[in-house]
Amino acid sequence: MQDKHSKTEEATPKKVSDSKKKGQVPKSADFNSAFSSLVFAMLIGSLGQYLFSRSLETLRASLRTGFGASLSVGETRRVLLQSVSRFLIIFLPFGLLAVVLGIVSNLIQVGFIFSGEPIKPDFKKLNPLEGFKNIFSTKSLFNMAKSVLKLVIVSWITYQGLMDISVQITNSGRMGIENLYPFFFDIIRTLSLSIAKIMIILGIVDFIVQKREFKKNLRMTKEEIKTEYKQMEGDPKIKSLRQQKQREMSRRRTLQNVEQASVIITNPTHIAIALKYELGKDQAPIVVGKGVDYMAQKIREKAKEKGIPIIENKPLARAMYPKVEEGSFVPVELYQAIAEILALVYQMEKNKKVF
Repeated sequence: MQDKHSKTEEATPKKVSDSKKKGQVPKSADFNSAFSSLVFAMLIGSLGQYLFSRSLETLRASLRTGFGASLSVGETRRVLLQSVSRFLIIFLPFGLLAVVLGIVSNLIQVGFIFSGEPIKPDFKKLNPLEGFKNIFSTKSLFNMAKSVLKLVIVSWITYQGLMDISVQITNSGRMGIENLYPFFFDIIRTLSLSIAKIMIILGIVDFIVQKREFKKNLRMTKEEIKTEYKQMEGDPKIKSLRQQKQREMSRRRTLQNVEQASVIITNPTHIAIALKYELGKDQAPIVVGKGVDYMAQKIREKAKEKGIPIIENKPLARAMYPKVEEGSFVPVELYQAIAEILALVYQMEKNKKVF
């Protein structure tokens, strides 16, 4: 009880995802049955006509079958196969429709989930004590109350519907045989639709209640959230290796970007900042790479390898490093100093072309 009251935090996305993988999702069985009932009620005209015509054909075929004083094994087999095939022809569409509606109603509630966890054997469910507790649990009492409520509603709707047409039912004997079937079929369709609409409303309410109860049961304690976070972070050694790998990837990416640089500004050894600027193309000089100590050395080596000018300017390098990030433009207040360095670089390149 104390643990239950201490679960004050909403479930983390990981716990919700894990629960979904196990097939534990909020859904309402009442909504499933109500949805199927509504569709059957809407299709009862076509389904009833199909059932009536097929049953009539089966009855006629059975009456035409001539049975002798004795049947051979082959004749018996033929009659049985015909009977089974007629039965399947009559009732198989209803079974297939029920399966499709069951799938659709579940998809409406929870979407597509494939999990084998719910069908795994659980010996805890065979514990008679647990079963006895479940019988008298709050959830069981709530489900019993729902069943009683639905029974009362269905009985009331049926009673009211029949009372409204009691006179027509009493006089139905005067309609003639050809009119009896449509009359009673219309009564069944009207009552079915009325009941199904109410059941859909109750099913939606039950689904909302189930969803809220599910979220409440998934709540976690603060300690559980901390433990989950540590598990997600993983072992400190693995975390360190991962961070090291990320730093190495970042270094390689920086050195690749340095190849595009127009000039390298250094401290001269402690800091190195790679700038790129193409006249008429770039709005302002762009920082394509920066580094200190070891990384600064690697940037200078890459610059020498690619023939990129290296300009030593201690004040500018120190001023720029904390203010700029890779991929960003240089600050406006440093434009004048950068412009002088770029002019020097252009002059050096011009002199190279002359000689």
